[in-house]
Amino acid sequence: MARERQGWAPGINLTCSPGSHRLPFQSNASMNAVNTGARILLVDDTMENIQVAGTILRTKGYQINVARNGKQALEVVRKTTPDLILLDIMMPEMDGFECCAHLKADPATRDIPIIFLTSNTQTDDIVRGFQLGAVDYIFKPFNAPELLSRLHTHLSLRFSQLQIEELTRKVSRYVSPHIFAAIFSGERSMELNTVEKPLTIFFSDIVKFTERAQSLGDIELTRWLNHYFDTMSRIVHKHGGTLDKFIGDAIMVFFGDPQSRGVKADAVAAARMAIEMSQAAAQLGIQVRIGLNSGAALVGNFGTEQHMNYTIIGQAVNIASRLETNSEPGRILISEATYELVKDEVWCESRGLVQVKGLENSTMTYWVNG
Repeated sequence: MARERQGWAPGINLTCSPGSHRLPFQSNASMNAVNTGARILLVDDTMENIQVAGTILRTKGYQINVARNGKQALEVVRKTTPDLILLDIMMPEMDGFECCAHLKADPATRDIPIIFLTSNTQTDDIVRGFQLGAVDYIFKPFNAPELLSRLHTHLSLRFSQLQIEELTRKVSRYVSPHIFAAIFSGERSMELNTVEKPLTIFFSDIVKFTERAQSLGDIELTRWLNHYFDTMSRIVHKHGGTLDKFIGDAIMVFFGDPQSRGVKADAVAAARMAIEMSQAAAQLGIQVRIGLNSGAALVGNFGTEQHMNYTIIGQAVNIASRLETNSEPGRILISEATYELVKDEVWCESRGLVQVKGLENSTMTYWVNG
């Protein structure tokens, strides 16, 4: 049985069931379920308006908080975030316009839908409210069907927005943050196309990974490897690299797309990232082999119209992979092309000529020492 009404004090929840609490909208809820558990903040300085609107909303299962002016409304919102705000305009201490401006200026509250309740039909005031960020107006005296219909519409829109935000958050974990941002900003199209760009490419793998894998069970190995990848990926993002993929225990990263600070700066960032990753691996009790190469490569969407992979291909990529194979435990081996870009910023020493598989001639290589 619902609790007895406790009065219309500022901020009080006017309806709840035993054990009930504010529930986030569920992705499998029907549109009728938008009402269930939704919390409405009703802001009005007139008790009669509060009682009428509150009664209408309570009968439809909404949870209600009340404030008598804009200042009280801000205090209530700081304690309990509503799903929607019904906001009167003419109130003492702080009117609805000022309250709305405060709410929209705060990143924590700016997305809460605000509907103005007003008896003022002046066009200038209506325009001002929309300019401040309100989503709708309801004119007094209001009737129940209109109030409920407008609430349902804007809560449904908010529900859909939250669904999209949650889906977006989940999808973002499957691609590099730079690529994700480029796609959602419109800088990158979702079409099969590639461009040639100067890049610096990084490859690493774990020394004696096979032996470690054989000594651990599948669950323990998965947990250990995910911790390693998490540590390394944080370093990649710190230095602005594009994490291309995990290949078994190997990691592939490139610099120069979709963001670039310039060919030289990209190469320096890649070298510094490699140094930090090698040090972080050592702190985890393991050694990694690392190879770096700079050169032109094709970058973009490869695959089919139904399934695409944003990646890079080309001889420069193959050389970086071969350098990693020719590196030594705990060391970073770079090509002469990368060396020329980083030599003024990073301490390197010559290793000499290395025969790289796939190249007719030997290539000059260097160790990165810090």
